[in-house]
Amino acid sequence: MFRAGLKSAFSIPCLECRQTGCGRRRAVGNSMQARVSVQQAKTDETAYYRREIHSRVVNFRKVTWLLALMVGCALGLMVVAVPLAYGLLDSPWLEVAGVATGGAGAFLLMGAAYIKRRVDVDMTRLIGDFKLAHARQDTDALTGAFVRNRFLADLSEAILRSRGEGGAVALLVFDVDHFKQINDGFGHPVGDAVLEFCVRCARKTFPGAVVGRMGGDEFAVFIEHDSPISVGYIDQACGEFLAGLREGFHIGHRRQTVSSSIGIAMSPGDATRADLLFGHADIALYEAKRAGRGTWRFFRPEILADKRQERFVERELRAAILMQELKVLYQPIVNSKGDLKSLEALVRWDHSSRGRINPNEFIPIAERSRLIHDLGMAVLRQVCMDMAGLPNVRVNVNVSARQLQLGHFKEDYIAILAEADVDPSRITLEITESSLLEASDVLKDRIGTLRDAGFSIALDDFGMGYSEFNQLRTLPFDIIKIDKSYTQSLGVDKVTDIFVSAVVSVATHLDRQVVAEGVETEADISRASAAGCGLFQGHLFDKPLTAEAVGRKYARPGSSPVTRASSAA
Repeated sequence: MFRAGLKSAFSIPCLECRQTGCGRRRAVGNSMQARVSVQQAKTDETAYYRREIHSRVVNFRKVTWLLALMVGCALGLMVVAVPLAYGLLDSPWLEVAGVATGGAGAFLLMGAAYIKRRVDVDMTRLIGDFKLAHARQDTDALTGAFVRNRFLADLSEAILRSRGEGGAVALLVFDVDHFKQINDGFGHPVGDAVLEFCVRCARKTFPGAVVGRMGGDEFAVFIEHDSPISVGYIDQACGEFLAGLREGFHIGHRRQTVSSSIGIAMSPGDATRADLLFGHADIALYEAKRAGRGTWRFFRPEILADKRQERFVERELRAAILMQELKVLYQPIVNSKGDLKSLEALVRWDHSSRGRINPNEFIPIAERSRLIHDLGMAVLRQVCMDMAGLPNVRVNVNVSARQLQLGHFKEDYIAILAEADVDPSRITLEITESSLLEASDVLKDRIGTLRDAGFSIALDDFGMGYSEFNQLRTLPFDIIKIDKSYTQSLGVDKVTDIFVSAVVSVATHLDRQVVAEGVETEADISRASAAGCGLFQGHLFDKPLTAEAVGRKYARPGSSPVTRASSAA
């Protein structure tokens, strides 16, 4: 009974028992055999062991006092028992008492030794299991890579060692290109298999390196060396890593290939702190994605200057939208006779200190910072305010694909038009070809509802995307705008001639209008007309004009043919 009670006192309920309350217990040494599949469970397990060790330490102190008391009693009994046993006292009955006292003392010493041994064994097992649970907490349950905190801690230690020994550390941060599409298209089991495959490839390509999962589909690898690490070695290793990912792996009856982008930062050259080094590698990763994905980029100090410039432009653009400092200019779109058919609204920004900022600079920043919808609505409001002084023609307004993804886009634009008492039929929404051709069915339906509301849809910069003629049958658009690179290559490149003729043929069959963009010379308009384009836009007719200038020059459509800009000059 004493043995059973001692065993119960120094055993730990399994994780399952603690979660379900089943009441069963198992030995400390077996407590780590249960598979814990989520990080929270591992954290709970480690915390449990911490509490158990604390309680065992408290109990150990109590047992120590018990052992001291038992040893003291045993020694006291032995001190009494020795003279009794050897007849140093005269009374005959005391010899029997001496033998009994000595036996009791020996039993107490043996009991104390047994208890101490059990305490030592159980504490050793408990501490071993705690270390194992702690190690399990430091690794990702799915991939086996270190979790973020452990990885950054090891990276910090590696940087400190390299600084003291004159070595170097290379940090590579990578993620899976289009991982959301993999998860959504093939399911989470395939997504999990892709993540595991990435870690296997990383360990194979960078033997001895530390691999960590930073969250989601983002991973990091650092390589520590006692001498500077060459850029050539990193280039070669990254190439091998991406090649290994492209080979893919079999899952079920098919092969799943993987693409990844990598950002690289080196210590001590780029940073001497783990958090800064990781931030720089993350910036380089973003540069790799901007370069087209499936590649790698090294961190450059110039990137930080670019980032500071981008933050400046974003902050100033936000203020310019709020203070209504943006201007809207209008460029004519005419027919072959020079009659005005529509206008394209173009936003311009004259900064108080930097002067005019190119739209090619601030519009991509607005896209990335999610200011693009605010910018689009600001332009539409200005167009509505200018409508009273403009000719009675449609006005083309550029729309970003990011705006179309917003569920409230249609309501926002219709509300602006209703407030200004402008009919949607006066507005054409220009959307780039790549945005439409990559659009989901939901997005195409949303564009269809915009057409139903009265808006016209123009397919802008056609030829710069995938140019899949088969999809033109299902795309909800009214106008195709041929990109200026094709317009200016007509008559020079035979492939361009064939391409533009095919586009015009398809548009004519679908009863769509075709606009040739970038018309700058008489030769451009002659060749575009010969190819079948019916509408034209470019500096040959007019540069972008203010609303007042447009109102003065074009009182009403068709009454004043557009004069060639070269002649007007």
